[in-house]
Amino acid sequence: MFRVLLTCLILWNVLFLKASPVGNQNIIEVNGKHYYISLAKSNWFEATNRCRQRGGFLVNLESREELEHLTPHLHPAYSYWVSINDLGVRGVYASEATGLEAPFLNWSAGQPDNSNGNDRCVELWLSTSSFQMNDLSCQNSLSFICQIN
Repeated sequence: MFRVLLTCLILWNVLFLKASPVGNQNIIEVNGKHYYISLAKSNWFEATNRCRQRGGFLVNLESREELEHLTPHLHPAYSYWVSINDLGVRGVYASEATGLEAPFLNWSAGQPDNSNGNDRCVELWLSTSSFQMNDLSCQNSLSFICQIN
């Protein structure tokens, strides 16, 4: 019974979510880009390394359209690390993936606020009815999204 259920779940993921059935990976394709969505929690630095180990980088969202296409694949109960941070220059939000200023920022109301005095990394979280950005301590443990080359 368990094998039948597992097989059905894998087929459903492959057919409807375009997810890879390899191990417990959740690799999806959205508009020609491949993403790995991990619900396992890591701090921002560990998440960055895990993406590199997969041949990619923490997602570098380039537009509202990209976020909107990715959103249906995100679980609303989780927050996700993205590549944006101000570790280099406080207040200048750059992509770790490119080293350039972030091309797209979708801040929640009142963000970024550096509320703890060390909020240097950026998360995607469900704020009201959409995923938005919030600055947070890089040491917090969150899920993460990798963009795979």
